[in-house]
Amino acid sequence: MSKIISASNKAIKKLNTPQQLQGGLYLTWAASLLVLVSTISGIQGQRHSINTIGKDATPSITTAQRLKDAAAGMDAYIAKELLLPSGQNQDAVKGYEERYEKLTQRLVAAAENITYGDKERKPIETLQLELGNYIAKIQQARDFHERGDTNNMLVAYRSAAEIMDEKLLPATDALDKVNVDALNVTYNKEKFDSGKSLFFIVISGVALISVLVGLQIFLSQRTRRTFNPMLLAASAIAIAFLNYTTGAFLSASQNLRIATEDAFTSIHALRQARALGYIANAAQSRYLLDSAFALNYEQAFFNTIAKIAQLPNGQTFETVAASASAPGYKPNNNFTGLLADQLKNITFAGEREATVKNLSTLGAYVAIDKQIRQLERSGKHTEAIALCLGSQPGQSNWAFDEFRLKANQKTFDINQAAFDKAIKQGFKDVDGFEFTTPVALSAIALLTLFGLLPRLKEYA
Repeated sequence: MSKIISASNKAIKKLNTPQQLQGGLYLTWAASLLVLVSTISGIQGQRHSINTIGKDATPSITTAQRLKDAAAGMDAYIAKELLLPSGQNQDAVKGYEERYEKLTQRLVAAAENITYGDKERKPIETLQLELGNYIAKIQQARDFHERGDTNNMLVAYRSAAEIMDEKLLPATDALDKVNVDALNVTYNKEKFDSGKSLFFIVISGVALISVLVGLQIFLSQRTRRTFNPMLLAASAIAIAFLNYTTGAFLSASQNLRIATEDAFTSIHALRQARALGYIANAAQSRYLLDSAFALNYEQAFFNTIAKIAQLPNGQTFETVAASASAPGYKPNNNFTGLLADQLKNITFAGEREATVKNLSTLGAYVAIDKQIRQLERSGKHTEAIALCLGSQPGQSNWAFDEFRLKANQKTFDINQAAFDKAIKQGFKDVDGFEFTTPVALSAIALLTLFGLLPRLKEYA
């Protein structure tokens, strides 16, 4: 290496002053071109990553979770409807229709936003096909229910529940997974490419500044002119541009990190918890509706709640919520589930308090579910149904809405607002570089040319 440098220095010394000035000019242009290519390439890569995560993958993931939420909600409401004589639970009928409408709307949205080909298309096709089969079975159950034919009603409902559990909900999970995998791949690739791009931007920028400074020093020594105003201006632009570009690049990367690691991680966990809440709610109603499989539905309820929050042995929702209220609290390995994951990712103002509210409201809901089972086992079936369907404070529907509509939604809104803000700022960080970069580097190239031309003419 030292021999190469020595040979290069000897070759440069053999050149006369005009030749060295021309060489410096060409080096400036070459370095400017390198900065142009590395900057535009890096910025476009950043913008693509922000667009993929903010506009493609995340909305598709949210749509998939909302599809699951709507489907599970339909099943929860129809089970509630069938618990009472036909026509006596209009709230459940209305809830079922609302969830069905939302499901169809989101299914259209998912179909219109297919980004990853058959990996997305097949789950969507499954949802479209099996939703029709589910609706048909539910209508059969309703017809038998209206006629007072409980046995055939249960047969039809079990068939519908099987479609829901084995076809519809897994299809929403598959759609979610496709987009989550794409988001993770994009984000991990972006982190690697971002570091590589920033390295090339800095190296090429430093090279350009070094050439400009070197030319200034050379002119000062050879021509006895202390400063060349044009070269000074070019150097100032190069330094300012490199500083601005690296700052924008780092800011865009940071905003993408906030959107992905801080906000989206919580958004995804909270949406999953909401959908699982509906699944647990359906299992609670199924427990009262179909006594032949009551134990299965009871276990399904416990398993689903455990996915939302599996408490440490000997702890209650109240004690865990009290501990989680402390700033800096992080769940240990004995506390698992989506809400435990959320507590590990507290980032934004008000998020901890809202997450703790998720725990306490879920605890109230689980406690009421225990009362429902106690009533049912005591032979108080009518009282158990009343507690299950009641919307007054202390009743099941009230507790579920406290968890779903207030605590979960508030936490979700905090993270969604942070996600939207970070994505918006990320786009703003990389905006306009396709215009400003050529302008800045063209100015540097021209200033260098105009700064050296008078000196070159002196030697003509």
